[in-house]
Amino acid sequence: MRDDELARVMRSVGLELGATRIDLAGGASGSGVYRVQIDGDAAVLKVTVAGDWQNNARRELTFYQTLADQVPVTTPRLLRYADNDHFTALLLSAHGSARPAREWDRPAWLEVARQLAAIHSIPPPGEDPWIDPPVHRKLPYLPPIDVAEAYWPTTGAADSVRPLLDEPDQLVEALRAIPDCFGHGDCHVDNLLREGEQIVWADWQVAGVGCPASELAFLWSRANADGAELPYEAMLREYVAHREVDPALFHRALVAAEIEILLFAWPHFAASLTQEERDRLTRRLLSLIHDWSTT
Repeated sequence: MRDDELARVMRSVGLELGATRIDLAGGASGSGVYRVQIDGDAAVLKVTVAGDWQNNARRELTFYQTLADQVPVTTPRLLRYADNDHFTALLLSAHGSARPAREWDRPAWLEVARQLAAIHSIPPPGEDPWIDPPVHRKLPYLPPIDVAEAYWPTTGAADSVRPLLDEPDQLVEALRAIPDCFGHGDCHVDNLLREGEQIVWADWQVAGVGCPASELAFLWSRANADGAELPYEAMLREYVAHREVDPALFHRALVAAEIEILLFAWPHFAASLTQEERDRLTRRLLSLIHDWSTT
């Protein structure tokens, strides 16, 4: 964003361009993110210009206005905002930074499982925009299989994946066996800010009603790809202990969800992964397929 454009955005929320400003990494949400000063305190300015991503920014604005006080986890506070035909800007309280998944310890992973169960336990909103998640975050994930068909037969998982590539609907059936709920929608460690032992849940642009197993599976899949050693079984026990859900049905849905992500989503990124990373994902997929065939 050019300085003159950013100056206009900053003025719209009562800031001047001369305020201390550090450009932070923009995310897949299409937003520019800047660390600024307001009344001597650090804050984060999140700007999404008009276009395909602005509806997501407005969804996040609505979350902070209507739901942030209801979710049982810590979130940034909405300090000021501006919303018009040109951009949506959110001025949010600043918090600690995200830590790489490899640096998370067992207590932190278990705490995330507890907090995710708490989010999934709130009564799901029954009105727009929450009942219609953005298309790129619809859960369960229903993909075309051409990329998977091209990728997996070249790996050590070729024989194991064939039945699932031929009949992917069996995975969807397992996901639909458990009720939808309200979820964060983009649950991975880059959106989980750390302040000491406290976890702050950021980036609610794709929050909405969807499949809870897919959300936990997405967290696991991203963390595993980043080289984390996750306490899978302990996290699952922690989750079902803090949420009223059928443990057997949820476990099967969770296995189906992670298989689906690995089988159909990750091949799109294979070219950017190292051989070690690809091998790691293949091993995880084979483990999950074995679990799927025995449950």
